[in-house]
Amino acid sequence: MSGKDIPDDTAQLRADIEKTRRELGDTVEALAHKADVPARVKESVHDGVDKAKEAAGEAKTKAKEAAGEAKARAGQAVTRAAAETQLAADSLAHKATAAAAHAVESLPPPVQEKVVLVREQAGRRPAAVVGGLIAAVLLVTWLVRRGR
Repeated sequence: MSGKDIPDDTAQLRADIEKTRRELGDTVEALAHKADVPARVKESVHDGVDKAKEAAGEAKTKAKEAAGEAKARAGQAVTRAAAETQLAADSLAHKATAAAAHAVESLPPPVQEKVVLVREQAGRRPAAVVGGLIAAVLLVTWLVRRGR
């Protein structure tokens, strides 16, 4: 301050001194903060940890969302595949039934009667039929390998 900037009023002079003291106190505090390197490092680390926690939380949320979407898509794919498999199985069963009926029709009448009897018994005892089919497959496999 130059000599001509000095106020004549004592109250004004005291107010200027108080303002200067506050500004000087703020400056000293800022310099002390800058000079306190360990505290600044600790503060910086704390900020870094907070940012890392926040990023981890966001990543966790995104991962959960992606997993939910993948689960939904997988469920839809399984449902579609099951429906397609059922359609294919129904079609194949229909074709097999038609082929079997045609084959039975081409047999002589006495053989047709026996086939009808066997079909009726198979309907009553499906486990026995499955066991017989397995035995037949094993017998054919054994005969084929023996013939080599």
